[in-house]
Formats: sequence, structure tokens, C-alpha cells
Amino acid sequence: MKQKIFLVAIAFSVIATPALAQDIRDKRVPTPVPAEKVRQASTTERRIEMQQGLSKRKAEHTAKVMTATIERLGNILARIESRIEKIRAAGGNTAESEGFVAEAKMHLSQAKDAVAAFASVNLLADKAKENFSTVRRAAEEVKVHIRAIHTALKNAVSSLKREN
Repeated sequence: MKQKIFLVAIAFSVIATPALAQDIRDKRVPTPVPAEKVRQASTTERRIEMQQGLSKRKAEHTAKVMTATIERLGNILARIESRIEKIRAAGGNTAESEGFVAEAKMHLSQAKDAVAAFASVNLLADKAKENFSTVRRAAEEVKVHIRAIHTALKNAVSSLKREN
């Protein structure tokens, strides 16, 4: 009797084991991703977000500074134009100065357009170096126009002094 029970138990375990193993495999939960990889991925995403935020703040600050510089140069341009009008009313020669003022106005409008384009620069690169180089390239065009405005205004003032 004990032998029959033992044989039945062994037969049952041999027959039932593959079926039970299949059920266990089907109900298995996928292996979770190790916490280290999850932490590393979230750290990388946070680092990228932080760098993009930093690039965005830097670009906004640069645009604000350049806009203020352009406004100051515009105010200086207005004062030089009023000085030209006074000298012309007094009978002085202002032709050369007016040419420089026209050049400064042209560069002023180009600088304003460049700042507007600068504000819409795409800063979505994953690497901070790429974002900063994008900001640098966009700012370089504005700097060229600001320098040209300054030179034209300086030449306008010096021509006013020479001629009158």
C-alpha cells in the first residue's frame, strides 16, 4: 500500500510538474529594472533639463542686455539727430553727419531684428555645450550690428565737431 501511494505521488509529480511550471511561467511578473539604472536615467534627464533651463535663462538674460544696449544707442541717436537739426538751423554743414546717422539707423533696425530672432533660438539639445554655442552664434550677429551702430554714431559726432 505504501508503495502504491508512493508510486502514485511520484507519477502525479512527474505529470503535474510541467503543467504547474507552465502556469508559474505565465503568471511571472517581468523582472524589474535595477534601481541603479532607473536612478541613472532619472539623473540624466534631470541633468539635461537643468542644462536646458540654464541655457534658456542665459539666452533670456543676453537678449535683455542686448535690447537695453540697443535702446541706449537709440536714445543717443535721437540726441545726435537733435544736435544735427540745431546745427542745420544755425546754417552749418551736416551732410556727412546725416549719412552716418542714416547708417546707424539701418544697423539699429537690423540689430532689433536680430534680437527678435535671437529670442526664438531653439535650445533643446541634450548637451549644454551645443546650447551655449547656439546662443553664442546668435548673439554674435547682434554684437556686429551694435558695434556698427557705435562706430557710425562716433563718426557722426566727430564729423559734426570737424565741420562746425
